[in-house]
Amino acid sequence: MLKKIGLILISIFLVWQSYSILSILSEIKINSFWLTLLLAFIINLFVTGIFAFLGFALPTQKLAPNTYYTVKDPKRLKKIYNFLKVDAFRKFLLATFWRNKAQRKRYFNGKPEGILILEIQSKKSEFGHLIPFIFIIAVCIYLIIIGLITLAIVTFIINIIGNFYPIILQRHHRMRIQLLRKRMQ
Repeated sequence: MLKKIGLILISIFLVWQSYSILSILSEIKINSFWLTLLLAFIINLFVTGIFAFLGFALPTQKLAPNTYYTVKDPKRLKKIYNFLKVDAFRKFLLATFWRNKAQRKRYFNGKPEGILILEIQSKKSEFGHLIPFIFIIAVCIYLIIIGLITLAIVTFIINIIGNFYPIILQRHHRMRIQLLRKRMQ
């Protein structure tokens, strides 16, 4: 319970920090690409962090209906997955952030009962990237309105890599889980 409260407090802190950054952007002069890149990265990190920490503390994936999580057109998803080279993104994650086998086993232990855990975790991960993806698009629109076009573009590109690619990856995982469940029945 204490851990959940701590995670929720971190989310609240990130909301406040995100608001603080966004509220001063119209008043500061951004005259360096590196500052633009840093601000874009921080915006993405903070907004995504809000929902990631909430997802660690609460079953936020239940906010979307189960019908949302069902992959209805696997062939189309596979085409998108291949076109965007999401498998290269997956390999990058496995070589960097997910290289720890113990960490991966928390998501799937290799046993049949682990499939349910993997499915739940994929829903949590997808929802934890979907909502920030939408929020950051709104932030990009705000940045365009206040005249920070370059910051909006860089923020959007980082949002695609940091949130859209994980959404496609998680949907791909669930597509494979759906096929596996059909075979098991």
